[in-house]
Amino acid sequence: MQTSLVYKIYFVLLLQTAFIFCFSQQRSERIYEASAAPVIETISSVDSLSNGRWVRTFRASDGTLYLNGGYKSTDNGISFTLQNEINVDEITRRPERASISAGKLFYAANGITELITPGVYSVKGWRSTNGLKTLSEESDTIYVPDGAIKNTNSDEWFGLFVYRTIIEIPDGTWLMTMYGNFINDTIIPSDLDAQKELKYMTRTFIVTSKDKGRTWHYLSTVAIPHAGEPIGEGFGEPAITLLKDGRLLCIMRTGHHYPLYASWSNDSGKTWTAPLYTGFDRGCDPCLITLKDGRVALSWGKRFPEGWSKITPEGDKGAFHFPGNGYTNLAISNDGGLSWVNHIVLKNSGTCYSTIIEVEPNIIFCQIDQWNMRIRLKPGKKIMNN
Repeated sequence: MQTSLVYKIYFVLLLQTAFIFCFSQQRSERIYEASAAPVIETISSVDSLSNGRWVRTFRASDGTLYLNGGYKSTDNGISFTLQNEINVDEITRRPERASISAGKLFYAANGITELITPGVYSVKGWRSTNGLKTLSEESDTIYVPDGAIKNTNSDEWFGLFVYRTIIEIPDGTWLMTMYGNFINDTIIPSDLDAQKELKYMTRTFIVTSKDKGRTWHYLSTVAIPHAGEPIGEGFGEPAITLLKDGRLLCIMRTGHHYPLYASWSNDSGKTWTAPLYTGFDRGCDPCLITLKDGRVALSWGKRFPEGWSKITPEGDKGAFHFPGNGYTNLAISNDGGLSWVNHIVLKNSGTCYSTIIEVEPNIIFCQIDQWNMRIRLKPGKKIMNN
């Protein structure tokens, strides 16, 4: 009888040990790789809403997360419900669209612009002044004196495009990231993959608004390509963030087979440093935020990864089948983007286009195509303002 009891106790302890091991594996299995000591503490289970590819998420001022397909979350990404109070799918269904929430005011801009007259462009906007109880469409104006004089059409990626980020700087001015072609931007990409993406290599530039998005004016070029440089598409898909020390940081894509580059501004975006290689190769769609403790978080994708990408007549795009073999990363910087600790957080992640939002201190909500997760960071040393 005593022997039987001993075996029962041993069996229970064995089950408890196995459960703890399995739970630990479940929590950490998506941290596939870290470039240094991991900064991520845990990753939640991954929820799939089957709500589209290339999609976005934005957060309203009341904390509600709005996702494509009519989904929302009111508990910082723990659970999701369908809502019919307001239709924001036209904003969330495409990656180019940029948005900002400022109190009761919400504003978003479409990615594609239309030429009105040389140097003057229109862009579709969405605005709410009552905390997203209602949403109206409008046509806003962007002034870029040397911008391309041909409209964008569905057959060639050529023109001026809004992309992802609108931020407010301390004097109340809004800054928005754009990329595309100016009149003299006529460098043809040197590699075949980039030629499939666009007609001419693109530049990244900044426009500003002092009337909450009604009108936008060209401020500066962040980065412009030159023939022979080690970039494929030029500088595109930009994201910016305001650092705790008052500088601006911009991260840019240069092609599916080329690295992400970084530039900084210490004069509110008027001038920028020369683009700096980040070490993140084959990067697409950077999303950039400054965390509450002053660290910087960057999500980025690698759709055509090592061990899979081949030189063949069909190319990587021809060989790609969703969800693919690519992966999405989360990188954390303690020094304003000069150095990073990188983590692979989701493999086989489709388009590898992502959105990250800090929903609680040290907790990041991450959305990649139809997949959603919460990432808890290890606490960092708080970085003080200047």
